[in-house]
Amino acid sequence: MDKSTNDTQLELALADLAKQPKPNFSRTAREYQVHRTTLQRRFLGIQQSRRIAISDNHQCLSLAQEEVLIGFINDLTNSSLPPTSQIVQNVAEEICKGPVSRSWVSRFTRRYKDRLHTAYLQTIDTKRVKADYIPSLERFYKLVCILFILLLA
Repeated sequence: MDKSTNDTQLELALADLAKQPKPNFSRTAREYQVHRTTLQRRFLGIQQSRRIAISDNHQCLSLAQEEVLIGFINDLTNSSLPPTSQIVQNVAEEICKGPVSRSWVSRFTRRYKDRLHTAYLQTIDTKRVKADYIPSLERFYKLVCILFILLLA
């Protein structure tokens, strides 16, 4: 059984234990095919998951802080102000109150590429080319003319 399947089984077993009035660790461990001692330690809060332990001990930011940073990046991107890697690095350093390496930003974006909105780290030249698209300019000026006519009426 690979780690992701085992973690999923363990989470399901923990949820099942939480519903039980008197937790039966042996039966639940057999039912979900996980180690009884691991299940019991995790349920009692003695042991945490490997992902959380790595986050707490090795990463610059905790998982909660990374969630805040993801939200910040997506908010900026949605506001048509996608942050540069330097901005992300500065914000991360403010959050963790210490320095992060320059490669940290690229590892962070690779780790969360499916959750970060994708206008991230596009060059300005690409955006200028898109802005000079004639149909977009014509549509903009037609809307301005219509708005101007409505204001005068």
